[in-house]
Amino acid sequence: MTGTEPLYEKIRPQKIEDILGNEKLKEILKTWVNNKRIRSFVIWGEPGSGKSTIIRALLNDIKDLYEIYSISGALEGKKKIKSIIEKENNLFSKSKLLFVDEIHRLNKAEQDTLLLSVETGELTLIGATTENPAISINPALLSRILVFKTNELAEKDYEILFDNIEKYYGDLRIEKEARKALVEYAGKDIRRIMNLIETTKEAGNNQITLELLKDFTGYRLNYDIKSKYGFISAYIKSVRGSDPDAAILYLAYMLESGEDPMYIARRMVILSSEDIGLADPNAINIAVSAMVATEHIGYPECYLPLSEATLYLCACPKSNSSYLAYAQAKEFISQNNFEIPAKLINPLNKTMQKQGFGLNYKYPHDYGGFVKESYMPEGFEKLQFFTPKDIGVEKRIKERLKELWKDQKKY
Repeated sequence: MTGTEPLYEKIRPQKIEDILGNEKLKEILKTWVNNKRIRSFVIWGEPGSGKSTIIRALLNDIKDLYEIYSISGALEGKKKIKSIIEKENNLFSKSKLLFVDEIHRLNKAEQDTLLLSVETGELTLIGATTENPAISINPALLSRILVFKTNELAEKDYEILFDNIEKYYGDLRIEKEARKALVEYAGKDIRRIMNLIETTKEAGNNQITLELLKDFTGYRLNYDIKSKYGFISAYIKSVRGSDPDAAILYLAYMLESGEDPMYIARRMVILSSEDIGLADPNAINIAVSAMVATEHIGYPECYLPLSEATLYLCACPKSNSSYLAYAQAKEFISQNNFEIPAKLINPLNKTMQKQGFGLNYKYPHDYGGFVKESYMPEGFEKLQFFTPKDIGVEKRIKERLKELWKDQKKY
């Protein structure tokens, strides 16, 4: 241990039973420890959600059972993995266990290096990641391991955390309102909570109050979950209502209160399709560009693309026709059974050809780009879900569809 070791390292639980929350996962891990057999798994969750704490506690409990190796997926790759796998065993060797932090950083080839050893049981693999394993880990490797997700701590778990911190320092007291504010300020990030407490203590404060936290963070610590949803609702309704001044006000308040900019950016992309849609198809491009820029720039400069996109979306004509069309199609599916017309299904073999699949399908490009015949299931040819509106670009879309489908569809 060094003098620069952060608080979250100093009071990190050393045994599985001391871990806060995640009770179901703890039960599984304790069963494995008692049975002296650990299965390969990956655990994922938000930064600071306790992934490393859980794994390190497990490794402490099984250090006498396994030859444990730890690597970082961001810093070490195929060469290091192969050296661990190829390390020769002798009569007294213990089974190998490899912990890969940030396992999502391993590329496909590096992940493939683990496949055979994990499958044969020669190597037990444990991974930690902030990315969804279904996306970040190769399907071949994913099928050979279990996947667990960290859960957010309950209120009682946070109280235990704060009590443990007070006990560690001895002379520190964290007031009730300050505890609540810390949880709301840091979200799910336990590490962030402890870093802020440690900083205030190092500054000579033995009493952490709400006012003290406001001075330290510069954020409005009364911006809680209820406020969050109230402000994002006001923001979305202001954009939908084409009021740029109100939208900018709520955007600024959320950002200055410490809201995650990516949360706002994602909501912006959603409303660009739900509330603007085909009235201005470029709206979603603007919103997605702002989201990508926000992800790469981060706070505080991300306010620039977010502001620009907000003002553009406010000025756009509004239409919810694409949202309504999908909603009606979804409702239809829940109430009706139907079959795809045989002419729309490509025949994969001669038997399917004989059964009529693909028969009478007319390739539109052979007919000037359009053939006036229905693609709907039999019996539902006249059913319509999409009703375009006379606004913005959507008006031109409506006029074209009306011309194409005259006498067959009502536009």
